Amino acid sequence: MMNRYGDDKGVGSRRVMKMSFGERLIALLKEEGVSALYSQGDLSMKDIQKHAELEGLKIIGPRHEASGVFMAMGHYVLTGKPQVALGAIGPGQANLLPAAVTAAQEHIPVILMGARRHGRVDRSIRRGRWLYAPLMPMFDAVCKFTAKVDSLDVLDEVVREAFRQALSGTPGPVYIEYDYKLNEISADFSDLLPPARYRALPQPAPQSSISQAADLLRAAKSIVLLGGERVHHSRAHEAFARLARLLKCPVLTTYGGTGALPETDEQWLMYMSRAGQQALADADVLLAAGTCFPELANYGRLRHFSANDKHRQVIVIEPDAAAVGVNRPVDIALVGAVDLVLEQLIAALAGGPAFAPHRQLPAWRQDYLRERQAMLDGLPRTNRIYPGRLMAEARKAVPEDAIIVVDGGLTMLYQHACFQKTSTDFLYTANFSHLGTGLGLAIGAGIATQGRRPICLLSGDGALGFHLMDFETAVRHKLPLVVILNDDQALGAEMAQHMEHIGHQIEVAFGPVRYSDIAIAMGGFGVYVDKLEDIVPAVRQAFASGRPAIVHVATDQDASYAYMPPYIEELVSWLEADPTSDGA
Repeated sequence: MMNRYGDDKGVGSRRVMKMSFGERLIALLKEEGVSALYSQGDLSMKDIQKHAELEGLKIIGPRHEASGVFMAMGHYVLTGKPQVALGAIGPGQANLLPAAVTAAQEHIPVILMGARRHGRVDRSIRRGRWLYAPLMPMFDAVCKFTAKVDSLDVLDEVVREAFRQALSGTPGPVYIEYDYKLNEISADFSDLLPPARYRALPQPAPQSSISQAADLLRAAKSIVLLGGERVHHSRAHEAFARLARLLKCPVLTTYGGTGALPETDEQWLMYMSRAGQQALADADVLLAAGTCFPELANYGRLRHFSANDKHRQVIVIEPDAAAVGVNRPVDIALVGAVDLVLEQLIAALAGGPAFAPHRQLPAWRQDYLRERQAMLDGLPRTNRIYPGRLMAEARKAVPEDAIIVVDGGLTMLYQHACFQKTSTDFLYTANFSHLGTGLGLAIGAGIATQGRRPICLLSGDGALGFHLMDFETAVRHKLPLVVILNDDQALGAEMAQHMEHIGHQIEVAFGPVRYSDIAIAMGGFGVYVDKLEDIVPAVRQAFASGRPAIVHVATDQDASYAYMPPYIEELVSWLEADPTSDGA
């Protein structure tokens, strides 16, 4: 008798199935909701890729393995499901490592798998081994869990432990190294287990803590709701918005939480704005959902958070009990999955009297809008395009429901101030700020949404250059991706520091490159813009082209040091805000 997983031998009440290495691995991954493998084609993963294709998984071949990890990260943020990135023997494994660091710092679970020479080569004492390096200690230092699979009898338990560790506590990457000769081997396996049989699924918070939090919120005079990156990771946008509507309070977001509530929402205030600062100073209760209070949010206790902090009580929604209270003291910890805890709070609050509209929120919102308009009106007018004006113009043409991805140094600062987020999906490496991640994140987001939503990558030229060849990957998979390129022919943040400290730049400026022509050469759409008034029609044309596109905008290189980005003092406040920091 046969089943879709191989020969069914049936031993008593327990089925025994003959399955190859790749066949069993894909079956295990499918049980966990994996829908894509980010992997170049290679002999060391041929059986994995064969059965992935047979079982309907998407296989995306990046031009560099690190970019494949970034793609898996983007896929996770759009679905809440960990995906798999693979590296071939030796160099392919090594290329996974730098991106594993980023996944760890961004708290994103990725299942990393690296092929290795067979066990005897691994254990031998030799010099000059072909396609070999002892990489496990390096992955040990970065990943939450690492393991070797040298025989099929441990495959199930290793994969299950990998998911168990990747998703428990603070999520993060895990690494499985397997003997490439397993591609030629089959073995007997018992029935697959559903994930609920071998790991704890997301848990709600204790009801006693929910009741305490509800009582505190009902007694509060002025509440602020703060959204972090885990609102995105848990796909809790709708519940977060419903809680905001219920509380009728100001809503702020961290950098990683940008878009948890669209910035066009009448309850949203920019943290660094005058109105955002006033809302914090006035608040006697702060409800923080899905954030560890990172350094770029001043640890939730410094700068603007310090005003009235002694008289403010703090409620946190945090899945990892070990993360509670690390960056700032808290009063009530709701330890549980962000999406589940938000629903618990809504249920606990919805049954009582309605919250009164916040008395000052309409005035604060209007003050913020006036401040924002004055900032936009005051942007420098230069002979070449000022990057802030690029962002403001691009916003007029980018579809409102587009997934927004950001990559770059000063580019991130310009978009944060000038490019209003109108959708809930925003991807950026907000903790590690790793240049070169953007194209991979955008491709992963496109694969996750199966090309049904437009994607906009706002990137600097320095950042795009790291993995530019993966634009061809976007073309190959026909993704609706438009890159809006802020090309100042420099690493802008470094240029500013060199000009201030040295008086001239040293290897932070680039020669002229027509990125739009590169896009065309790879089979995409490209357009070059050097006039402000041409930005809107060029972006619209790019989205209408039906192909991956690069809108190459030539911007003012001098802007990085002649005109500081809006809110620059706030944006770099992490340098000096923490009295325990060394300022570096």
